[in-house]
Amino acid sequence: MEALRSGGQALSRCTSDGTDIDHLDGQRVSVPSDPLPDWVITRRRQIGDQVRAVRTRRQLTQEKLGELTGLDRKTINRLEQGTHGTNSDHLLLIAAALDTPLSELVK
Repeated sequence: MEALRSGGQALSRCTSDGTDIDHLDGQRVSVPSDPLPDWVITRRRQIGDQVRAVRTRRQLTQEKLGELTGLDRKTINRLEQGTHGTNSDHLLLIAAALDTPLSELVK
C-alpha cells in the first residue's frame, strides 16, 4: 500500500512483512502493527515533563533549546508534550544542551 506521494512519486509502501520501503532512499523501516501500550505513552509524557522541567530551570525557551541542539522547535514541543516518540539521538542532544545527564531526563 502506498502511503505518501511527492510529485507523483511514492515515498513509502507497506510490505507484507510489517516493514515500509522508503522509495526515496530505499531503506526499510519497522512499522508498528498495533497501538503502543498505555505505559509507553505514559513514560513518553513523563520524559517530556522532565525535559520541560530542566529546560525551564535553565531558563531556555523551546526555540533556544532547538538552536542549541539543531532540532526544530516543533520537535522539542512534541517531545515535551509526549505526542510523538523520539529517538535516543535527540535525547542525547537535549541532555548535552541542558548540561544534564541523560539519566535525569528519563528517570
